[in-house]
Amino acid sequence: MGLSKNARLDWTNQLGACDISLRMGMGLEIRPYEPRDSAGLRQICCDTADAGQPVERFFPDREVFGDLLTNYYTEYEPQSTFVADQGGEVVGYVTGCLDTKRFLSTMKWRIVPVVLVKALRRGTLWHPQTARLLRANIGLWLKNGHRTGPTFDDYPAHLHVNVRQGFRGQRLGQRLVATFCERARDAGVRGVHAGVSAENAQARHFFEQLGFAELHREARLRKPDGSGDILFTIIYGKKLG
Repeated sequence: MGLSKNARLDWTNQLGACDISLRMGMGLEIRPYEPRDSAGLRQICCDTADAGQPVERFFPDREVFGDLLTNYYTEYEPQSTFVADQGGEVVGYVTGCLDTKRFLSTMKWRIVPVVLVKALRRGTLWHPQTARLLRANIGLWLKNGHRTGPTFDDYPAHLHVNVRQGFRGQRLGQRLVATFCERARDAGVRGVHAGVSAENAQARHFFEQLGFAELHREARLRKPDGSGDILFTIIYGKKLG
């Protein structure tokens, strides 16, 4: 689903003349996700998984990680995903969901079981890197249980945004977020949230500049290096008028 004509005009006007010439001069456009974009989207997801660094820093299998992080959005709600395209090549994306409760149910019953079987067949679960990650976090994850807080009631939608190295600093991330928020607003969604590593100052600044406010913090990951240090995720939210 694309933006309406009036919504596109309003959004374009908000970007300013400088951004419009940049988009046209570099052949960049924001458009709805298509199945042909899957490989490029997954590559960016894995290349930027650890605060802009590759997933291999903490997890050994890109295929399994890509399934967990993208399959819901590209297979169950592709109409809420948008990509930044340069000449047919995906250089950024925003994946989104209008109902996080539906997302969690789909992940639990449809996606995670399939990914677990795949990880078993590929030997991913027995990899030393995976074993260290599981040993460090299984207790924390069981203790946390289901996510709670204001996000589901007041901010039912959520999003993830990533831009490929070399295309950052050109307002592509802002445009992608604006496009998803317009999609959510048109669908009557009250608010949207996003999770950001507490250690990622650049990402925190990004969302704060877009009008997102901190809602709460969650203990999401214990470092598998034996230190016992816990990494926190900040949940940012924004009301959609």
